[in-house]
Amino acid sequence: MPPSAPLVVQARPLTAEDFAPYGSVARPGAGAVKAIRDGQVRLSKSPAGFEHAAGAPRLALDFYEVAATAPRLSAQQVERHPLSTQMFSPMRATRWLVAVWPDGPDGQVEAFVAGPEEVVTYDPGVWHHGVVALDSTATFTSLMFKTPDGQGDTEFAALPAPVLIDWPAA
Repeated sequence: MPPSAPLVVQARPLTAEDFAPYGSVARPGAGAVKAIRDGQVRLSKSPAGFEHAAGAPRLALDFYEVAATAPRLSAQQVERHPLSTQMFSPMRATRWLVAVWPDGPDGQVEAFVAGPEEVVTYDPGVWHHGVVALDSTATFTSLMFKTPDGQGDTEFAALPAPVLIDWPAA
């Protein structure tokens, strides 16, 4: 029997509403916004939460320097963090890809294109692809609660077949 054609998914623009089942999206100007310091600063209070299990008490700050991916990502592996929320915040980026597998590695993928001012927070246990820069090399910060010995912080799973993800041109 010949192998079946790989699944091809088109990423769509990221919105807080569409991403809500998997975590949160924050950006300047969203949430509660107010002027502080005599109007010189606009403070946006994000509703994003940072859930974590008691066994993962250490908040870790990591940096990801990511080379741009050529159009069409061939996703072959996913990951999840069962004990903690994981947040990605672009420091230097244009667009970047956010891909989640709501029903696990055997399920369908949902893919989104995020912009340079969007911060994404994955809920604990959400299967997702690693961070992907689309148009140019990018740098991200990541926050995640971790266990003291690093055990159980991240689980990886191979996809049953590669999933091809496309996105619109810039």
